[in-house]
Amino acid sequence: MNASVLGVLVSLFGFLILFRYGMPFRVRSEGVTYLITEEVDEKEKQIDRRYEVFGYAGLLMALIGGLMQAYGSWH
Repeated sequence: MNASVLGVLVSLFGFLILFRYGMPFRVRSEGVTYLITEEVDEKEKQIDRRYEVFGYAGLLMALIGGLMQAYGSWH
């Protein structure tokens, strides 16, 4: 498998992750629910963290995939 094909696959997985979890710089709630309890919800903070981690992973995979495609087209 050459670098171009591998790059396409890595980009595909990266974009699928981004579609599921969104861009990592979404508005975070920091676990605060103002309208209901005005308290910090630790579960919500964990969800924010998971979305951030997977968002950055997807973005990184999309960028690496693009670079691999460019490399594969030059060699």
